[in-house]
Amino acid sequence: MTRSFHPTVVHRLLLMAPAAWLPACSSQDAPPAHDNGASVATGSVGGAGGVGSVGGAGGAGGDEAGGSSPGGGGTGGEGGAPCVDDIALPLETAAPPKLSGTGLYADIASDTVAAYVRPFEPQFPLWSDGATKRRFAYLPKCAQVDTADMDHWQIPVGARFWKEFTRDGVRVETRLIHRYGPGADDWLFAAYQWDETNQEASYVPSGVPDANGTTHDIPSATQCATCHTKLPERILGFGAIQLSHAGRGETMATLSDAGLLTVPNATGFVVPGTTAERAALGYLHANCGTCHNATGITFIDMRLRLSVNDASVDETDAFTTAVGKPTTVFQCGGCDRIHPSDAAASAVVIRMSNRGSSAQMPPLATEVVDEAGMSTVSAWIDAL
Repeated sequence: MTRSFHPTVVHRLLLMAPAAWLPACSSQDAPPAHDNGASVATGSVGGAGGVGSVGGAGGAGGDEAGGSSPGGGGTGGEGGAPCVDDIALPLETAAPPKLSGTGLYADIASDTVAAYVRPFEPQFPLWSDGATKRRFAYLPKCAQVDTADMDHWQIPVGARFWKEFTRDGVRVETRLIHRYGPGADDWLFAAYQWDETNQEASYVPSGVPDANGTTHDIPSATQCATCHTKLPERILGFGAIQLSHAGRGETMATLSDAGLLTVPNATGFVVPGTTAERAALGYLHANCGTCHNATGITFIDMRLRLSVNDASVDETDAFTTAVGKPTTVFQCGGCDRIHPSDAAASAVVIRMSNRGSSAQMPPLATEVVDEAGMSTVSAWIDAL
């Protein structure tokens, strides 16, 4: 038997994606229909369940014909017809010279992304000096994201992620992150600068300062790795906390419903606290926690990253390692990392408000203070 998506799920997926991101599909580029492995084989003691096309758990095995011995449920790669990836973007160990060669677009000239590309948005975005961004993901058809550890997803080999930056109305760059092998360092980081026609972008491995007449700096490949290697998952905005929302693009609900997570959780996870507390903790998670976490900057015992297991504000790492804790490296005359009820005296806020010196935080990819973000964090601290 063949299992298909419920019409409600399909309708919700279509509503979440803006029309501009849904290209017309031919028979060659139509998005793959994912079969979650409901096919059943029969055998003398019950056949193994079929395989899901994304490599997930197969359906339950059939009973023995005329008997009572059930077969075992199938798993990815066992039982039934094997999954066939009819897209299979190649594994690239070197960056393609042009953005059009990375697999993002069906037609770059008309800004039509490929049908297999999935747009997504994190609920807590990284501040990029006011740039607007579009984000896209490609997950191989016969693979799943390993979510056994919900705090640190294991992205499948072959996956690609893109992020486009537009600054002051000018499309400046699109970045690519690609996992090309199973090793911890088998990742490709590349940035592409858009040309004046907006119909192609070229790989710029050394980066470009003040690109395309803006004050936006395109990072070098080395700078990309500096930020993206502090966490094992490498992808910073595509995870359980960031996708636990009901907004546009892929979310915990849509990925779970599509069978793309090894441990699905359609309801997602809620950051603890009031609206103001969640906003502040989420801001620190996205803008500071990518480096200040248990595997990142370990010589400083300050961790600002959220966990799906956080049950209350005072259990979060930001609270336990920063609130009322004196600084150990930053010289501020004896201030606390987060001084309860006094944001102005808190090292976190002092560093957020700084640009152009060694005190600046984050140290890369920003030249403009995020006034709204600083107000969000300051309001939480002042209320402690």
